[in-house]
Amino acid sequence: MTVEEIFSHISSHMIKGLMIHDQIAAMFNFLNLRGYSKCHEYHYFEESFNYRRLQNYYLKHFNKLIIEEKVDNPAIIPQNWFKYERMDVDSSTKRNAIRDIFKQWVNWETETKALYASSYKELYDLGQVAAALEISYYLEDVSNELMRAREKYMDLESYGYDLVEIIDEQDKLYDLYIEKISRMMNNYD
Repeated sequence: MTVEEIFSHISSHMIKGLMIHDQIAAMFNFLNLRGYSKCHEYHYFEESFNYRRLQNYYLKHFNKLIIEEKVDNPAIIPQNWFKYERMDVDSSTKRNAIRDIFKQWVNWETETKALYASSYKELYDLGQVAAALEISYYLEDVSNELMRAREKYMDLESYGYDLVEIIDEQDKLYDLYIEKISRMMNNYD
């Protein structure tokens, strides 16, 4: 791949990631899990900043705009969810949805890490060391997010998606991610 194709592919992947985090946040909000929802809002904002950073890097270092690939809606939210109200969701459905959402999140971040790693290598092999180092920033970021997502997924599996445990952690997570979003917004230039 060319440098242009690599950046185009990464940029489009980031747009899809924004859509995924937005939809996951909406799903968790629908399930009345405001801490999990706020976590994905945080990742949405963080990845939005990363998307802008990638756009700015490419423009400043290659003097071109990134050509965007067509990005299809990932449609994370099951179509049948749109016909229900929040009160219609029973505990079994909620547990299954939480499991499915966390699995999708882990799978997405695994795919993203693989993309960034291969893009890093391709850029390095093309002699674009500085561009590869820029991609290493995103690679480290997604590696950390994947680690935390996997840990949370394993924790949830360990206690069988106990809704009492899950509900008990929502306020703490909500406050944590409100603070993280606030700090992020205050540090944005």
